[in-house]
Order: sequence, then C-alpha cells, then structure tokens
Amino acid sequence: MTPASTVWFDHCVVAIDDLARGVSAFETLTGVCPVAGGAHPSLGTENALVSLGNREYLEILAPRPGGVLHPMVCDIGSSRTLTPFLWALATDDLNRLRRRLSGAGFVIDEPMAGARLTDAGDTLHWSMCLMAPGSPANSPFFIEWAPETRHPSAGAPTGCARRAFTVASDGQVELQRLLDTVGYDSTVGAPPSDLALTLETPHGRVAIP
Repeated sequence: MTPASTVWFDHCVVAIDDLARGVSAFETLTGVCPVAGGAHPSLGTENALVSLGNREYLEILAPRPGGVLHPMVCDIGSSRTLTPFLWALATDDLNRLRRRLSGAGFVIDEPMAGARLTDAGDTLHWSMCLMAPGSPANSPFFIEWAPETRHPSAGAPTGCARRAFTVASDGQVELQRLLDTVGYDSTVGAPPSDLALTLETPHGRVAIP
C-alpha cells in the first residue's frame, strides 16, 4: 500500500549557460518574463524565477560570472538551450523523510543548509537532501524551506502553470519505488526520454525542452 504523501512538487530547475539569454528565450517562448532571483554563492550560480502557482515555481539556473560551479551543478555550463536539469520535492520534515527512505533501503545524504541572496537584499534559507551517488538517474532532491522564508513562488511573475512534468530514468524500477515510498504520485518512464516540463502559458501550451 502506498504511504500517505510526505512530499509535494516544489520546483523544476532549468539549466542554461547564460542567464540573460535564458530569460529572453523563456519570455519569447511563453510571453512571461522571469524575474531575477539572486545568487547562490556556494554553488557559483545565479537564477531567475517564474511562479507556476500553488507554491510551485520554475527556476532558470546559470553560471554566475566569476563564480566557480559546485560539482552538483557543473554541467549547466554546457546547456546552450533551456534544459530541465533537476527537480525538487518539498517536505515539512526532512528527518522523517530520510527515515522513510532509509527504511526502504535507499541511501540519502545528510541534510545540508542552503541560502540565496535576493536582488532585494533578503536571504532565503532552506535545508535540502540529495540522494546518494549511485541512486537512480533523475532522482529528485528534497527541500524544506525555513519557516521564516518567503516561498520563492510568492512575488515571482505569474501567467504560467504546470500542465505536466514527466520523469524518465535508466533506473526506472528503482526510481518508481523511491517515488512510491514517499507517496509522490508519478509514473517513471524509460529512456530515451528524460525530464520534460509542459506549461500552460499566455502563448499556449509549451514544452521544455
């Protein structure tokens, strides 16, 4: 029996090698202009955001000029077009989530603190857990926002909504078991498909990639 869900969709990270070009491409595609979100000093990146409603958002992530990319995101510099890169499931109890996954035989890293400085001078705080190396390809990461932090979807430009988000993995069976373990209702596909996001936008329905 599938357990009660302990997670919900939070955001999709879309990579590109240059933020300004990514923002322009997204606006041309959808009719919505992402707003600058700020920098991740520890990752060597900067981003721009679009709200998808329902406490969900899309994050365009690019190398920060002069920054050094963290190994977690080192591949984004090779993304010449908007490419779904990572996805996050939110929870209100990372420790409980880790216990559930560990009990099912999955290996998940210890929580690590994250922060981002916004262009308005505010700092957003969260904790996150990554699945350990060797986990199925395209596994989500898990995030718990600090209670005092305003969710990034609040205040980001509106007009887009998530129509579909599909996940495929060469570890299809294990990734499906992982999502079932945390109660996230999604069917994992098989290669050659990858991550794909479909949005309803002012320009109609669009797919990324």
